[in-house]
Amino acid sequence: MKNRITIFIDQLGSSYWFIPAALSAAAMLLSVITVAFDQSIVDDTWIIGVVYVNSADGARTVLSTVASSMISVAGVVFSLTMVVLTLSSQQYGPLVLTHFMRDRANQIVLGVFTATYIYCLLVLRTIRSVDEVLFVPHISVLIGLGMAVASLAVLIFFIHHVAESIQATSIITRVSDSLSDGIDEIFPDRLGRELGGDADVPEQTRRRFEAAGLPIRAKASGYLQMVDEDELMEQAQKHGVVIHIDMHPGRFLIEGHPLARVLPLDPEASAPTDARRISSDISGAFIIGARRTKHQDIELLFSQLVSIAVRALSPGINDPYTAMMCIDRLTQALCEVLQRKNPSIYRYDEGGILCVIVESVNFDSLFHTTFDQIRHYGRGDLKLGLHLLNAISIIGSFARDERQRAMLARYEATVYQECRAQFAHDEDWAQLDRAYSEAVHDLATAPVPPKPAD
Repeated sequence: MKNRITIFIDQLGSSYWFIPAALSAAAMLLSVITVAFDQSIVDDTWIIGVVYVNSADGARTVLSTVASSMISVAGVVFSLTMVVLTLSSQQYGPLVLTHFMRDRANQIVLGVFTATYIYCLLVLRTIRSVDEVLFVPHISVLIGLGMAVASLAVLIFFIHHVAESIQATSIITRVSDSLSDGIDEIFPDRLGRELGGDADVPEQTRRRFEAAGLPIRAKASGYLQMVDEDELMEQAQKHGVVIHIDMHPGRFLIEGHPLARVLPLDPEASAPTDARRISSDISGAFIIGARRTKHQDIELLFSQLVSIAVRALSPGINDPYTAMMCIDRLTQALCEVLQRKNPSIYRYDEGGILCVIVESVNFDSLFHTTFDQIRHYGRGDLKLGLHLLNAISIIGSFARDERQRAMLARYEATVYQECRAQFAHDEDWAQLDRAYSEAVHDLATAPVPPKPAD
């Protein structure tokens, strides 16, 4: 349930209706309060004189002008926002649109204009002329004028914010900050607790899954958005089973595709006794939706920066410097991952009983997700190749074991060979050879960093 609430809040955060709707409701409440206050001081002429003095026709004219102006400007703001979204999708890719949709400033700006319009409209209907019982809500009109002035300031801020937010540096920084937050959330994994001891026991259980595991199948087609970790632990304890998660968030599933497998804790039992009920209970812990989300899907966060870099390298844009900025941020993220504790795939409850086996995303997979496409599309640019070699040597300085360093050394050789095949001039070869030699030396001589604390 907690993860479903998280998904719902995530959807609200990326909508353009929630904050305007909330501010509009607040404007309705404010109009009721201010009009009631105006009615309570209708006989206190000294207060009215200090605050505002005007005829009913004048008050109507002021509020009508403000209301009509606000709804017109709100339409312009909405149209400008749609233009920015369209251009950003073409320039940086659809994966980055989520960050523009989540931009709280744009949502608040749209909400301020909508709320001002609704407030003025509601106050306008309370004004009565001399032919009826005279009533002019002076304080309410004054507040309406104040909201109009505030809206003008918001409009100026919006123009500045839009001009700043579509710059490549701002977009890359925003996506990178989101990636850092995602790394903090995902590494280390909090699914149950790790337990030292005899590694042969969970390994034997893992082999049993291949022979007799009960498959838990997807109830619908779509992307696996989140796995409810607490629910899985609870169901494993409730039914006395071990759950092996086959799919991690971000994968696209077809209805009926296996999500996980289940085995009874008792090694003598061949299969769970109530397979249908267990399957129904456990499948509810897997949240499937129409799109990928940043929660638990670390590959999506990396892919957003990769998407910006690859589009920058396309012939139609041809902007390698933007791609280099993306490489810098991706290098930073991979170094952060290397500094985190890699969680065990075996998860235990508080009693030390194995409940869940989860195949987490490892560093090798993230590294190839990060650099394979950039290497492929940028191999014809010398500066980008040199930058990529330098990035790999920096990542290597954070690698904690020889297997990771050997993988990085092979990747450096691949980048070097692909780039060298693209150039025909001796000067280009000399720069590339020098950079490759330095990268190999730096990787070989970098001290091994200490392992992260538990």
